Amino acid sequence: MFLEKSELQTVGVEEIINKIINSDDAIVNEIIEEDIDLASGYLFQYYDVEAIFNATGDDRNKTLLRHLKGLVIFDIYTRRNKAINEVTKLRYDEAMLWLEKVSTGKLKPDLPPKKIDTDGDGNPDSPATFLKLGSRKNYQNGW
Repeated sequence: MFLEKSELQTVGVEEIINKIINSDDAIVNEIIEEDIDLASGYLFQYYDVEAIFNATGDDRNKTLLRHLKGLVIFDIYTRRNKAINEVTKLRYDEAMLWLEKVSTGKLKPDLPPKKIDTDGDGNPDSPATFLKLGSRKNYQNGW
């Protein structure tokens, strides 16, 4: 798995997490899977999400791992019906902003690019391009 419950100790206190989930690790694993799917939805267009999320240990992208932890801890803390602390909300907002910027091509993290089949042989061979449409500004003229 790309992220383990034990790694959440950098963003949350294990005792609090266990209290919120009633010591049911299956809940944390489900939340991690949901947030990986959320992140994949932002990354799939230009990046090889299968290679990204199958990575383990030091092969994982640290920035993506950090933002995924922010998403997961936010979802865990929202299980209790109390206000989310400011730091957790800030981490969540930062992670979502990062994902949005990556998906629009404003940020280009060091992640494996998605390969597309350009020669029709069934094997992906060239990276997907960042193609942006509709960025030209329309100007009013006086005619």
